[in-house]
Amino acid sequence: IWSFTDALNESPTKHWTGENQPMIGMIKVDGKSYRFLGKDEKPTRTIIAAGDEKPYECKSSENEPGDGWMNIKFDDDNWKTSMAPFGSNKATAKTWWLTKDIWVRRIFTVKEISKEKIYLKLQHDDDVQVYLNGHLIYTSTSWTPKPKYILLDETIIGKLIKGRNLLAMHCKNIAGDSWLDAGLSTDVEPASYAKNILLAKQQSVEINATQTIYKFTCGAVNLALTFTSPLLINDLDILAKPVSYVSFKTSSNDGAQHTVQLYFGTSSTTAVDVPAQEVIAQQYVAEKLSFLKAGTKEQAVLKKSGDDVRIDWGYVYIAAPITQNTTQTIAGIDESIHSFITSKPILKNTSSGTELMLNTVFPAERISSTVTEKVLLIGYDDLYAVQYFEQNLKAWWKQEAGTTIENTLQKAYDEYSIVLNKCNMLNKMIYNDALKAGGENYAKLCVTTYRQCISAHTILKNPEGEILFLSKENFSNGSINTVDVTYPSAPLFLAYNPELMKGMLNGIFY
Repeated sequence: IWSFTDALNESPTKHWTGENQPMIGMIKVDGKSYRFLGKDEKPTRTIIAAGDEKPYECKSSENEPGDGWMNIKFDDDNWKTSMAPFGSNKATAKTWWLTKDIWVRRIFTVKEISKEKIYLKLQHDDDVQVYLNGHLIYTSTSWTPKPKYILLDETIIGKLIKGRNLLAMHCKNIAGDSWLDAGLSTDVEPASYAKNILLAKQQSVEINATQTIYKFTCGAVNLALTFTSPLLINDLDILAKPVSYVSFKTSSNDGAQHTVQLYFGTSSTTAVDVPAQEVIAQQYVAEKLSFLKAGTKEQAVLKKSGDDVRIDWGYVYIAAPITQNTTQTIAGIDESIHSFITSKPILKNTSSGTELMLNTVFPAERISSTVTEKVLLIGYDDLYAVQYFEQNLKAWWKQEAGTTIENTLQKAYDEYSIVLNKCNMLNKMIYNDALKAGGENYAKLCVTTYRQCISAHTILKNPEGEILFLSKENFSNGSINTVDVTYPSAPLFLAYNPELMKGMLNGIFY
């Protein structure tokens, strides 16, 4: 999960492919709410669902239909009744489409015409023409790898009527895969609570090999926010654990005492490919930790491949020490944020749905100039990590019998101070070695690429018990361990742990 802007609260946090995977962080200081992490994007409301939200029934033909096929009065009795989306991928398409052309007619009913902006939500591969009630509203001679929201101007919106409407499409597959899916959406008015949230002022950001550290001023209180991913290249057991720490350090900056309360929310979209996928979420206690857990209902383990996909199997976890007396809840984003800024509790957790927020709220407390620290853990259990010569393999951290994500997170919390000390030593080693070798700018480059380089790999053992350290590109069609990634990342592992280099080569040799 990445921040795409210099200031942490200027944009939503995102998956490395650019899709939103929101984290929201807020702090309440003497009753005033400040946002320091993430950003609410103006949501959309579905008018008619696209297939990634909910498969829909329509009429389709793969034969030239003749004149007037895009008009609502056209006789389509001889067309097939089909389920959308259409495509050549059996795993995701509801109707298999392998011919060169397809024509689609979708009848839908509108009760009220929105006063807000309206968007055509469209994904197509390749060339497409889209009609609304017989009028051409969009055309393209390219393709889109994921749904695209196209703003419709007022003249087009004027073609939408109360009652019965027709969305008609023609798509031509020029080469490669095929796909066609569409819906309509409209803007939603910002929630009324938004005007009551202030922006924390970011004072600095520091990046080292294992951490990103932000410092904020939130009125009369300072906040230091540290994200630690302990990717210790010289300690494979810690490196392999799918656990990161989030630390919140608060202190007064004016010498007076203040009442402070912290909120941290993680979207369930962290565990999906597309936001419309249904997730199952729960809150429970195990060991000495309170857990939030979310994952897709489908759990299609290692099923998808393609240039622009995200993991949609396994489960994301947020763990809070019981001793911190946090309140953990699951709800929609509006209800979650409204609950925090108004101090009105969420009475019932939402166990299933889409785009849920996993909320952790720390109890309000009086703070002074003495620094107070709170810690959360974020974990991910992918169940199976890699499909290796048609065999699904578990990750390195799961190789010992009896290992669970719960006891892995508990051990990570118990060893927090020890792990942080190891991170500090590694941070200094990576920076100082690079500084000595190539100067300050070179050292900064090495520091900023360290986590990218390691996190683009996963560590495990093959069926013969040999080490594997397999790479995965951003957009690589599901391919792993490709030598064009192995070559440029090799120097880091040759310098600090050749065992990982061996893990990269074993898979290539096989």
